[in-house]
Amino acid sequence: MAILTRIRSVLPNVSTMVTKGAGLAALGIVAYDANYVGKMKSDLYASTRDAKTTAYYLNNSMYMPNMSKFNEKVKNWSFTTELDQTYKRFFNEGIGYVRGFTGMLINSVVTLGLGLGALFGGKTVAKGSTIGLAVYAGYKFVKNFFGIGTPNTLKID
Repeated sequence: MAILTRIRSVLPNVSTMVTKGAGLAALGIVAYDANYVGKMKSDLYASTRDAKTTAYYLNNSMYMPNMSKFNEKVKNWSFTTELDQTYKRFFNEGIGYVRGFTGMLINSVVTLGLGLGALFGGKTVAKGSTIGLAVYAGYKFVKNFFGIGTPNTLKID
């Protein structure tokens, strides 16, 4: 018995380890998903903005108000400069990443809140948050695995 008493004094409380582990797991899942969505939205947003500005400058270079050769060269130079730039894409990728990341954090607010409660809450709050995480994970599993609550858009008669 003395060995078990010494082991217990060295190791933290098992319930504390479970609650902190559940909190870390929940926050890890939320951070992983938010990072993935941020990367996807980053590329999508930057590509969309690049396409819009390129179309604008192409349209500008194609239509001339008069037959001036100088104006044609300036407009073509403006269009090729727009095609060669990289700084706008850099900033647009950053904007898209932040939008995607924060959007996914907002989308996962229940998991985020329960994970923070389990990790940083007091003893009672941490246990309650861990139970909440378990119930919410079970609900999400049943909903996503079995498709319960998903609208049936394929009406086959």
